[in-house]
Amino acid sequence: MERIRQMVGADGLQIPLVIMRRYGIEPQSGVLLELRPDGIHILPAAPGREDIENRALRYLLMHLGDAVTVEAQRDNSNWLVSVYGSGIVEPLGKLVYSPAGELLLDRSTPLEEMHRRSAEVVTRP
Repeated sequence: MERIRQMVGADGLQIPLVIMRRYGIEPQSGVLLELRPDGIHILPAAPGREDIENRALRYLLMHLGDAVTVEAQRDNSNWLVSVYGSGIVEPLGKLVYSPAGELLLDRSTPLEEMHRRSAEVVTRP
């Protein structure tokens, strides 16, 4: 986890724009402050489809590799992201995100299962 130190001024906390953009928060966009027991979490107020797909791709790049594509769509109030292997028509699994853009791992396909499915497709004759 990356950490940066900032000083709280008379007007509050100023977070550098380069840091905000890294997490999908652009100038003039709304944010959601979640006040949790472990600290304050800043999230985009209402992430759109592109934001959710980018979050999913960043997560998958870190944990599964770069040979995947994703497609996000609304499923009731949550986001359902189908995960596809490069050149594979059948989904390897799904990632579920809350309306605020939080990854819901307990409702998503485990990474190990997606990895296993991709290996099975590659080894098929």
